[in-house]
Amino acid sequence: MPDQTGAAGQLSQTKIALTGATGFVGRTLLDQLAAAQVPVTALARARSGRDLTDGANLRWVTGEMHQPDTLAEFVAGADVVIHCAGATKALDAEAFHRVNATATQTLVRAAAQAGVGHFILMSSLAASRPGVSDYAASKAAGEQLALGEAGDMAVTTVRAPAVIGPGDQATAPLFSLIARGWMPVLGGKARAARFSVIDVQDLATLLIDLAGPASTGLKGKTFAPYGHHSLGWSDMAASGARVTGRKIREIPLPMPIATLVGQGADLAARMTGTAQVFSSGKVREMRAGDWIGDTPLVTVTPLDVTMRRCLNPFLRLGNATNQVVADNDRRQE
Repeated sequence: MPDQTGAAGQLSQTKIALTGATGFVGRTLLDQLAAAQVPVTALARARSGRDLTDGANLRWVTGEMHQPDTLAEFVAGADVVIHCAGATKALDAEAFHRVNATATQTLVRAAAQAGVGHFILMSSLAASRPGVSDYAASKAAGEQLALGEAGDMAVTTVRAPAVIGPGDQATAPLFSLIARGWMPVLGGKARAARFSVIDVQDLATLLIDLAGPASTGLKGKTFAPYGHHSLGWSDMAASGARVTGRKIREIPLPMPIATLVGQGADLAARMTGTAQVFSSGKVREMRAGDWIGDTPLVTVTPLDVTMRRCLNPFLRLGNATNQVVADNDRRQE
């Protein structure tokens, strides 16, 4: 049971190399490291409009994971590599494997050759069932390839369950609906599934704790952390109701319809060349039963606090829209 209290303060002399720093988890982690003035080298692809300005304790390296020179520069002098980059959506199995497995293998090899002492791999609970989807298979392959390339370097694999928090584009549509009083859920047995949840802030703090010099007993292990162990859709709806002050109605989506929607999303992705988070693979993951972590956190953000942070942007938007409507009504009186 990792204790995340004051973890960042232990890292002032530790040099961190971070991938995925522009993504959901990585961005949250980078903010926590910056607040603690921990020296970080972050790897990112250069994109129009993306701010990659170096800071007092932050240096950006721009490039791709498959470029040896870029990776050598990125890991040089690092004590710990935290690998948060990955694909949660892709057009096919090959694309998932290229990002989640091959790129991980290449990075681990570069880190081991550079003498990095510890590699922290952000994986997924889905890796525990590689046969469920192409995504799950790619995460499992990434774990195995990382261990195969590590040599004497310690590899800690964090199989995250459902990670929630504000700013996640993948879950934004769901929280937008909850803010309006609706929550779609898969019908059939999938509706009764239980799942673990972790707040993105708690996950970032855990990663910092793992990178620190103090032993947590988890270094070099593979584990699935959780903040909330076994939740159901009714628990999420109840939390949403407490936060919004309104009843949240669960809308069951029959499994045959969900399957057709997933297949339609696959077809649309192939036709447009744009991958979708919701896919037939995602439907298979959701109907695969319970997804439960095995390692509790000591410090856990209450579910309602997390839910409020997730819903607030949409509640504010709704309040602003209601105010505009009310103003227009008054003008017409």
